Amino acid sequence: MEKDFVQSLTRGLAVIEAMNRSRVSSLSTLHSITGLPKSSLVRLLETLIEAGYVVRVSRREGYCLTDAVLRLSSGVRHRDLVVDVARPLMEAFTRRHKWQVSLATSETDSMLVRFSTRHISPFAREENFLNRRVGMLQSAVGRAYFAWCSDDERSFVLNVLRAAGDALALPERRVELDALLARVRTDGYATTERPRTNPTRSFAVPVMEPGQDGPLGALAFFYYRSTMTEAQATRRYLPLVSALADEISAGLEAARARTEPAGP
Repeated sequence: MEKDFVQSLTRGLAVIEAMNRSRVSSLSTLHSITGLPKSSLVRLLETLIEAGYVVRVSRREGYCLTDAVLRLSSGVRHRDLVVDVARPLMEAFTRRHKWQVSLATSETDSMLVRFSTRHISPFAREENFLNRRVGMLQSAVGRAYFAWCSDDERSFVLNVLRAAGDALALPERRVELDALLARVRTDGYATTERPRTNPTRSFAVPVMEPGQDGPLGALAFFYYRSTMTEAQATRRYLPLVSALADEISAGLEAARARTEPAGP
């Protein structure tokens, strides 16, 4: 019996290692990499889902790791707690309002999509951005983050973007960029223009770092242009999405307080 438990553990670790090779892994891909029977893989994946290490993206696309796997290495970094805090709040939002929301955090000159409720939204768009980087100035989440970050961070990011050849970050377009950021701060949300062939639109709000003036990430709300205009979407859902961002920030502050080491 003890040997069986050890074998289950090693198989589970093998599955995690295999899943770490890509953003999303299908059952067939995991079977090919690990050599484990699909029936065994399903049981292992269900166990890992129950433990919080894996989430099922969809029947077609398969499974992906959650940020909980970070606890298996160097411990939970405070910044990564945001996903654990945000997940149940975001899922509750989508179960109530049906629309998909996504959370992204900054990665210097881009944003990394850390969690999305695409897997439970009946209105979810087809493309999956989970664990994908999106442009800082080309995405709604990036603009929402960039508009509220500190002057020092904004200057640093602009320098990185200019070196990478980002057109909107060039000095000759500074007036245009400043006007865009001012409009985002005035409106309380950011958006981007999408091709008319794209049926979805989105707006994003910052998720503020607890106890600080700057953001730790941004929260995007997705909808179909055929169902409502931007004005209708923001009038109805902007207060709700902003409240969700505040809940995530408050929840993160409480979670950090629980994980802080006790004083002497």
